[in-house]
Amino acid sequence: MLVLVFISSISATLLAEESEDDKPVVEPLMYFAIEPNTLTFYQGTGKKLGYIVVQVNIAVRGQENYDLVEVNLPLIQDNLIDFFNRQDKSVIQNIKEREALRVKAKASVAAVLKAEVGKDVVENLLFTNYVYQ
Repeated sequence: MLVLVFISSISATLLAEESEDDKPVVEPLMYFAIEPNTLTFYQGTGKKLGYIVVQVNIAVRGQENYDLVEVNLPLIQDNLIDFFNRQDKSVIQNIKEREALRVKAKASVAAVLKAEVGKDVVENLLFTNYVYQ
């Protein structure tokens, strides 16, 4: 009887270990800060230009994706400058539009990175500082 209980506990332990091994490994979320901050001009009213300075952080999963962002940093910076440069004053200065702008910036950076490296890298994109004039 004692042997049967012992064998049952060992088999339950082995099954639990096997089920833990079957779970996919989730890479840790890492944040890459784009340095220097993105600075560009945007079209204001009439002939007047405005400028925007944005600190951008890109969230990726795992060291491999983090390294891909680091290697492709000039491409990302160029994409962000072009993205903000194409925005209208009403979008840049409207706080209600900021979340939509962030989502569009994420999609833009994700698309350019996917075209370059052949896979989805960007998990999220955050504005940690946002100044315009």
